[in-house]
Amino acid sequence: MKNQKRDLVITTVLRREGAATGIAVAVAVAVELFAYLAGLVMDHNIQSFLVSLTGIPGSLPSILTLILVFYFLITPYSDFKWAIQNGISRKIVWQGRFISMILLTLIVWFVNQLLGLLNHPFISVTASLYNLLSYFSVIITVMAIGNGFALLSRRWKWIVGIAGPVALFVLLSMSLAAIAQSMLSWGPDSVLVSLLRTSITWWMFLIIYLVVMFVLARLFNNKMQLRRD
Repeated sequence: MKNQKRDLVITTVLRREGAATGIAVAVAVAVELFAYLAGLVMDHNIQSFLVSLTGIPGSLPSILTLILVFYFLITPYSDFKWAIQNGISRKIVWQGRFISMILLTLIVWFVNQLLGLLNHPFISVTASLYNLLSYFSVIITVMAIGNGFALLSRRWKWIVGIAGPVALFVLLSMSLAAIAQSMLSWGPDSVLVSLLRTSITWWMFLIIYLVVMFVLARLFNNKMQLRRD
């Protein structure tokens, strides 16, 4: 029974995100075609029109990525509300959405890799895997932020949505300035500077960051409540 409910959550998320992606891609392609047709009418240059058409696939990766990002940013509460109304627990909601996030990220990454081959040759497996890791890092971060926003009322969403990025920018600027000043005072041969120069240190930071985002996303998911606003 639990597996059936989890599968239902997964298929629902995949269907909703797929529908949003289809609409976004259709609109984007239609707008580009309209612009190219307008240029053809004015310039009567069929060769330029045909060349422009070949550039349409190059705009799709950014659209696919943006839809994936915005889906997990703005839909946590609506998915949660639908699940609760259908007798699905928070635990199953989390499992279904997390598995869906992994599947969708893999699909978008794979499609973007294929579309990228139209513009440039395949670079390396390592570069592709780094690219996949960056996708997962962004989406798990967005998932944590979206789940956190789902705990807020509409008023607080506006307040946090406006003040949050500003406060984050200020904190990051202050932190980077403090780190840069500290590195200058430490000297190029200090132990801390040597550690920061090694890839192992940054991999450790990344792993810790991903674990923190995972824990926050799950914590916020488990704290969601139905509200009336």
